[in-house]
This record gives sequence, C-alpha cells and structure tokens, in this order.
Amino acid sequence: MELAVMPSRKTLLLRSLAYIVLGAIMLIWPAATILVVVFAFAINILIVGLATLFEPAFDKSNKSAVATVIIGLLAVVVGIYLLVNPVVTVGLIDLLVAIWALVFGLTDLYLGFAGKTGGGSRLLFIIAGTISLIFGIYMLNNPVSALGDIVLVLGIYAVIVGIIVGSVGLFFYPKSK
Repeated sequence: MELAVMPSRKTLLLRSLAYIVLGAIMLIWPAATILVVVFAFAINILIVGLATLFEPAFDKSNKSAVATVIIGLLAVVVGIYLLVNPVVTVGLIDLLVAIWALVFGLTDLYLGFAGKTGGGSRLLFIIAGTISLIFGIYMLNNPVSALGDIVLVLGIYAVIVGIIVGSVGLFFYPKSK
C-alpha cells in the first residue's frame, strides 16, 4: 500500500514557484508581510467563529446546536484576542509553521527513500525533507520573538526549498504528455 503518491511534474513546478514567490515577497517586504499574516490569521479565526456561532440559526437540523454555538463563541473570543495581541498571534503562527514544515519534511523524506524515480530526484527529496525537518524543529525549539526574524527565516527557507523542488521537477521528471 502506497502511503504517498509521487506528485506530477506540473505540481512540483507549481509548488516550487509558490515557494520562491512567497520567499521573495517575505524577503523584500518583511514588515508588511508579517503584519498582513498576523491580521489575516486573526480575522480568519474571527470570521470562522462568527459563521460557526450563527450556523444553528441556518441549519435547523443541527443536533448539537449548543456545542456549535459554544465553539463559535470561543473562536470569536480567540479571534478578537489575537487581533488585540499580535505577539501571541505570531507565536501561534510560529507553531503552525513548524508543524507544516515537519509534515512536508516527513513527506519529502518518504518520497526520497521510497520513491520510484531516479537517484538524483530521490536525493533532492531527501535534502528538501531534511531541511524542512531541521527548520520545523528549529521553529519549535526556538520560538522567534522578533517578527522580522520569522519572516527572514521563512523567506530563506521558502526560496531554498522552492529551488530544490523546482530542480526535481525540471531535471528529474519526464515531461508531461
């Protein structure tokens, strides 16, 4: 049974492009980037909380309306708290980014060790996975307090992994039909 499917060449190239563009934006506009991310994250939680809070009013068949309202109310409170306390929001984002990097790192390592492609692409998946794991562990063990440091580390990480993943897609995958 396969635990992961090898991504297509186009998927790898899109992933690479997304990483590189995101990394470049973070490196060029670090202050604006972190401000947008912090407020977008908090506003997202607030909006989801409001939608959840009022969901039982629109879905009369909701058998757990009380729990839904409580969860919605909790999300609204958390969203407001994160908007008012952006430093806490940065810490939460740091944790989520660390988990994201660890998941992709493990996935890339799996693709590198269990992949059915040539040795070069397997090696690059192993390198990308290792970098992702190191980055995720670093973010978990050293919560970055300075907003600019988070953006700088994420920007550099995204560009490096984007180049590696793009290299796999460009040089080690057969062209799509």
